[in-house]
Amino acid sequence: MRVAVVVRTLKIGGMEKVAVSLADAFAESGHESHLIYFKDRNNVFEPNSNVALHQFDLDKTLHYSGIGLLYEGFARLMNVIVRKSYFVYKGLATASIFKHRLSQLEKRVGDFDLVIVRGQGTFEMLWPIQDTRMVQVCENVVYSEPLKFSLHKLYTSLIYRQKNVACVSYVVEESFKKMQEDYGVDNPKVVTITNPIDSVETKVLSEAYQPEIKGPYIVNVGRIVPIKNIPLLVDAFHYARVELGLKHKLVIVGDGSDRKKVEQQVFALGLQDEVHFTGFISNPYPWMKEADLYVLSSISEGLGMVLLEAIASGTKVVSTDCDGVRDVMKGELLRNLAKQDVHDLAAKMMSALEDNSIDYKKYLSDFEPKVIVQKYIKNFKGDV
Repeated sequence: MRVAVVVRTLKIGGMEKVAVSLADAFAESGHESHLIYFKDRNNVFEPNSNVALHQFDLDKTLHYSGIGLLYEGFARLMNVIVRKSYFVYKGLATASIFKHRLSQLEKRVGDFDLVIVRGQGTFEMLWPIQDTRMVQVCENVVYSEPLKFSLHKLYTSLIYRQKNVACVSYVVEESFKKMQEDYGVDNPKVVTITNPIDSVETKVLSEAYQPEIKGPYIVNVGRIVPIKNIPLLVDAFHYARVELGLKHKLVIVGDGSDRKKVEQQVFALGLQDEVHFTGFISNPYPWMKEADLYVLSSISEGLGMVLLEAIASGTKVVSTDCDGVRDVMKGELLRNLAKQDVHDLAAKMMSALEDNSIDYKKYLSDFEPKVIVQKYIKNFKGDV
């Protein structure tokens, strides 16, 4: 089977990394796999050598002609007149360019059986395309509230109507179906297919180097942004040290808009010698492997892939009980789910550190690449 995975960029981000992992998964399962991206923007990820990589720079193609530049100006003007409508008008042009570029590629390599599109920004650039081979992967909750009419309802309908949709978790699927009902959006098929985790590759990457830190530590990896709720983790860590006897340090791997705020919080709590910020690291898995515990403190997650990555690295996990993570945190792992509460999160951290009875790695089996590939084939290309 010939498959294309389409993503807007290959910059740092969970969605971009998973897009690459999915392209790798199809190739490793014996299929002809292609990865198509649009923008060169501080690219971090790249697929394995057995995946064909293509760049379709839709913006540059549009801007090559005077007509394209004029149309870009028109789209921006309409965005001033009608709020957030830029993608509607821009997408009419970029979708046409994409279809042409894809047709050119298919003349060289043959027709694709499946085209998997990832990321809201990618959806917006391709929204007019109606192609039964295409599957849009919904990473996050898309539904807000039922309204008889709103621009959000209109825009959501344009992006998703008559598209095959794969949701990365059951809570995302539930939200999508609620949106379908309230917004009147029809889709040929909506199913849950989680993201793949290559546990073998993750384990290899986790042994790439030795983190430079003395003493045991707890780790969090990801963007330091409001939805990740790192301040809750810092407060829970402080409480555990002061009240529960925790001796570990805390390592925060990543960067983002909330970093300065969190650093100020750490200083105010007198934890500057106990909390270590590494900044962005392209391969954070050794920090996961050497940690005694990984803690996710998010307000919401599409799935919580980082929990799987931590488990694959050989580390225990604790998570706040937020949207998405129960697809990972099930069975025995339910006892490591914490409320969005400082005391409860601290208590769950302490109990997980002391509990050695859980076989974490058995929870990876549902997310292995070959399992995810078969789900795509069964749901969207059952005749292949």
